[in-house]
Amino acid sequence: MKQSKSISMSVRVSEDELQKLKVAADLLSYSSCSEFVRRTALVEANKVIAEHASNTANQKERKSKS
Repeated sequence: MKQSKSISMSVRVSEDELQKLKVAADLLSYSSCSEFVRRTALVEANKVIAEHASNTANQKERKSKS
């Protein structure tokens, strides 16, 4: 099994935003704030990708019917 390469990235947030992220991570029992941000971002990314794929499929279906 091929192991994925890990990439590091940074995100700029205000002190208030960071505090909110820390509270949310704690409320949901994440091991760290960065783990909460990573997983939440991936959930949102998957939603956007699925929505885009659905919209694209719907557009193709409409074009084929016209």
